This record gives sequence, C-alpha cells and structure tokens, in this order.
Amino acid sequence: MEKYYDVIVIGAGHAGCEAAHAAARIGASTLLITMDMNKIAQMSCNPAIGGIAKGQIVREIDALGGAMGHVTDATTIQFRMLNRSKGPAMWSPRAQCDRGKFIWAWREVLENTPNLHIWQDQVRRLIVEDSPGTQGSLAKTRPDAQSPNAETHLEAQSPNAESSSVCSDCVATKTAVGVETYLGMTFRAKSIILTAGTFLNGLMHIGRVKLPGGRCAEPPSLELAESIAQHGIRVARMKTGTPVRIDARSVDFSLMTEQPGDTEGRKFSYYPFPSPASEGAASFGSNKTSYNVIHSTSSLQGVAGESCGLPSLPCWITYTNEAVHERLRAGLPDSPLYNGQIQSIGPRYCPSIETKLVTFPDKDQHQLFLEPEGTNTNEYYLNGFSSSLPIEVQIEALRLIPAFRNLEIYRPGYAIEYDFFDPTQLHHSLESRVISGLFLAGQVNGTTGYEEAAGQGLIAGINAARHCTGQDSLVLQRDQAYIGVLIDDLVCKGVDEPYRMFTSRAEYRILLRQDNADARLTEIGHRMGLASSERLYHYLKKKEEVERIIRFAEDFSVKMGDVNALLEQLGTAPLARGCKLRELLGRPQISIGNLAPALPHLRQLIDTIAKRQDEIVEEAEIQIKYSGYIAREVEQAEKMHRLENIRIRGRFDYSKLQSISTEGRQKLTAHDPETLAQASRIPGVSPSDINVLLVLLGR
Repeated sequence: MEKYYDVIVIGAGHAGCEAAHAAARIGASTLLITMDMNKIAQMSCNPAIGGIAKGQIVREIDALGGAMGHVTDATTIQFRMLNRSKGPAMWSPRAQCDRGKFIWAWREVLENTPNLHIWQDQVRRLIVEDSPGTQGSLAKTRPDAQSPNAETHLEAQSPNAESSSVCSDCVATKTAVGVETYLGMTFRAKSIILTAGTFLNGLMHIGRVKLPGGRCAEPPSLELAESIAQHGIRVARMKTGTPVRIDARSVDFSLMTEQPGDTEGRKFSYYPFPSPASEGAASFGSNKTSYNVIHSTSSLQGVAGESCGLPSLPCWITYTNEAVHERLRAGLPDSPLYNGQIQSIGPRYCPSIETKLVTFPDKDQHQLFLEPEGTNTNEYYLNGFSSSLPIEVQIEALRLIPAFRNLEIYRPGYAIEYDFFDPTQLHHSLESRVISGLFLAGQVNGTTGYEEAAGQGLIAGINAARHCTGQDSLVLQRDQAYIGVLIDDLVCKGVDEPYRMFTSRAEYRILLRQDNADARLTEIGHRMGLASSERLYHYLKKKEEVERIIRFAEDFSVKMGDVNALLEQLGTAPLARGCKLRELLGRPQISIGNLAPALPHLRQLIDTIAKRQDEIVEEAEIQIKYSGYIAREVEQAEKMHRLENIRIRGRFDYSKLQSISTEGRQKLTAHDPETLAQASRIPGVSPSDINVLLVLLGR
C-alpha cells in the first residue's frame, strides 16, 4: 500500500516533533512516523529542558513559532534562571518537567495540528532515486537574483537564503522520494526528515552485558542507516549514557540539601498558548503568510498564566565520597568504557561517573543532584551519576552515600552506542548535499541534548516544507540565533564528539540573550508562516513599550536631591551634579526597580505597562546598561556579514592553490565552504589562507 505526503518525518523525539509541527503549520501535508506513540518527545535522560545556552535555544524555538517552550511551561515542576550572578548574556532558563505529562502534552499538540498525520511503525529503508538529469533540487535560484520567494536577512541582505551557486560536483545526483516500513507500507514524499536519535543500530551496555536497543526496553533501527550510507553519506559511531533511576521511598532526604526553584513566576514562552481562532492558513506554497492554529487542549490552557498549575518540587543535592570511589574503581575492569567494549566517543561535557574518577583522580567527592520525574511518581533521576558499570557495582557504590544507604532503584544506568552521519555533508538548510530532499536533524547529526535536537528539527521542518514548493531555505546567521551557531558549527567544523551548545561557542552572545529571542526571530517566524500574526502583534506591543522606557531614560534628568540618599544606601557614589537617567542606570548597583520609588515619573511610567511588566522592564534595562557592548558586537557582526556575502563555492580548485597551507587546502577541499566567512571558521584554515583567497578574488 502506498500513500503520498509533502513531508515525512522519521522519529518522534524532540527533533521530530518540532520538525513535523513546523512543516504542518506552514501548510505541508506531513506524516510523522514513530515506533511508539506513547513515547513521543520522550525525555530519554534527565527530565529537564533548558540550561546553559540550551535555554536560549528553547526561547528561540518559541520565538520562531515552535512548541517546545509552551509544552515545557505546561509541564514545569521547577523553574530556575541559571547564572544570575553573571551578566545577562549568560542568564539561562531551565525547567524541571513532569516527564509523563510532557509526553502527553506534546502528543495533544501534534494530534491537533492541522495537516499532520501520525503513523506508528518502524522505517526499514529510505527510497532513493536518481535525480532528473544532473539537477537535484539544490539547484535553486541565487538569493542575489532577488527571487520573489527568497527569504532574506532582517536587514534585507541575502545570507539567510541558501545559495545554489555550486560546482557541478556539489549538486546531488540522488533524490529521496519515500520510505518503506516493517508493516509493509510505502510512503512517498517530496521531502524526508530523519530524526532517529540514538536508534540507528543502537547498542546498550551495562557492564559486560550488551543489548540491542535505541533506548531501555525499546528496539533499535537495524537497516535504515545502511540504506542511507550506501549512497555515499558518511556514517560513524558515538556513545552517550544515562544514570540510574531511584525509588524516592528508599531515600533519606533529611541527609540531603534541598534546592528549591525560583519564585518569580518565569516561563519559557513569550506568548500565551494560542486558542482556536478563525485565522486560517493560506494555500500551501503561496507567498501569503500562513498560520495553522494549534488546538488549545486542556493540558496546555494553564500556560497563559504565571504558572501551569503543577506544584513546584525541589531538587536535592548530595555528594559521593571516597568509599563510593573505591567501590567504583574496583568495578572498572568490567566497565565497557575501559575494557575495550566501547570504542566510540562519548560527550566530553556530560561524563560518566567512572570517567570522572579516571579524569579527576584527586577529587574526593563529586556533586550529585536528585531530580523528580513528576508530580505523581516516586521515580527520581540522579544527575551526575551516568554509568555503564555492572548493576551490582552501581547499587553497592550508591548505598555508601548516607542518604542512599537503603537504596532501591527502578532501573540502572547504561551506555548506548549509535550511528550518526557526518554533518559536513549537509547544507545549512540541513538538507543533505548527497541526497536531495533528505533533511537530517538531532543526534543523527552528532549533537547531544533535547534543545539542540529541537532547534535543528524546527529548521529542518521549515526548510523541508519550503523545499516542496521550490522556495529558498531559511538559514539563521551566527549573530541571529544560537540555532544558527549550532548549525554553522556542525556544517563547517563537523564533530569528533557529541556536540553540546555552550554560550562560549557564540562570538555574539551579548546579542543572543535569552531575553531578546523574540526581538531577533519573531518577525522571521512570521514571514515563514510559522509564527502567527497574533504572536507578531504581541511582540510588537512589547517592542513599543521597551522603546518607550529607553526614550524616557535618555530624556529624563535626575536631580541630586532626588536620589543621593538612595545611592549612598545602595553603596554607590552620590551624584555631584544632575544627569540623565540612562547614565545613572549604567551603574551595576542601580536598577529601574530600585530607582522607581525615588523617581515618581519613572514609577508612573512603569505602572502604565498593563501586561508583562517585569519582562518589559528587564529587557529595557539590559538594553540601556549594555548599549555600548551591544553596539560593538553589532559592528563586529556587520564586518563578518561582508565575508558572508563573498561566495566562493565552485570558484577554486583548492588542491592547486600552492599559496595556501597544506592543511588549509585539505580542509577547504573536504568542506567546500559556501562563503568566505564559512571558510574562516573551518579548523585548520588560517587567517593568511583567507587573505590569499581575498587576493585571488580581487578584493
């Protein structure tokens, strides 16, 4: 039996959910294939969304019109803003979620998204055909030709659109046209998105025990990776792991330190979850903005308020000790990480407990966080104790921690090896350079983390839908979004270990704050047909209020007598003369909140903000305090955009450029960068190599 769709998404993890949701919302007839509908958006590891740099990605997904932020808000049981002791570029939201409710909230979103169909099955193989002639779908209109469908940068520049000015060797000669499943179904589509997570030839390790599986008690995908790799897409192996799950009834919480959440009522989404409305979608493929309203289900209606209605639950902190370490070290001969059983590379920044012992032998303790899995379960997640040691070693070692002396567990920690594909064989649209119409997102591209996967899935979903109607791709720049940094790093640099996002990876992180993702991306999401006109209006009202506060700060004069007593109380020097409010707000001890009681006109201005007052005031204050740094990063980004506009693919035979270093020639040949800016970010390509290319281009 055969069925036809515009877009097929393989896998319903965090990447797959965002991809399917985005493609369908834009208007593409979309099929989401998952092996278990009861595990949609499963949190395979910790039951939390966000964190350092990851929280910024979730805010970006939300600003573009994705659903992760809303689903998280609907199922949050603890919210914290991390790094508040540092500058706002480092602030990162994080939420503990109810794992079970998270799954069902996502499922309700997907089941009520127009144009989206779900099929429970397993994909056996990808159907690939020769592209017509020598032209794959990658031969699209050059952005600088001003195609009416071209998506451009907010400043009306072209680097957001994927160029087709490529050499003939770069044009895909194969096209993905469908999939075959184990139930004997054949589904055909114009675009296919692979988001299979850790399931491709997944192999789990617990001590010397090896079990095929993509996740605990779930089967792997055994033929799909081979059906893709046979067409020339490079495949390799990676490893990740997860910790033990603990029965709270066996824990002595009195011997642990409680870690409560914030009490400020923050959430991820900038916008209340949309309710059913008469605003309909334009016909698929037209230039008119389309918007398919998500059905407002009961589990999500609470998001519009300050709280989702679930109780706020604390996390708990404890530590390992030397006795724990001795028991773990005794088990190392049976560790698959150290007995040669696992050959692939695991995540550097989320190491197993045994790796911590080997890497940091002088540390006498390691911090552990006990995190609740939900409001109506005794299951807890032990963050910091990922392990693939034998079951008895894990249990015996943990029982040497006083709070766990009577420990009982639901399941042990384990490691898992799985296949991934070389992301340097992708375009920035996340479409394969080798197989036209095939998009890849999530851990199959060598990343780790729910948020990184979801960000890729959203972009893949948008571009897969646009691919169906021949529209140019959306490509976010490094100064526009952490998602842009993530994809650019994958495509230009590749991976040799599971890639995790950090604020340090972004050179423009003052521009990419968690508070301004809506300002950076809402208008783009609206132009893509993903963010509604209602959402755009919501953002523009906020923008208007923020600008009103900034203008007031620039114009309002502060007198010494009004504030000097307060300034001394706050531990900062009194004014020697009057000054503008903007100047005074530049002091680190001063905020709009602590000045308002002394300045009635400022207090009156703030009181006129009827909705989202804290959010608006915070955004305005950050812009005022850090205006100099922001202006400097904007200038640096504009310089880099000039290199982004210099397209070099197809213009050089790097192997013959003897004036470039040997490593530079090898790396440029292997990566074949689209632009000079991309070339400059490839490891091994030196600044002098870039200067040579500029000279050869006559610049």
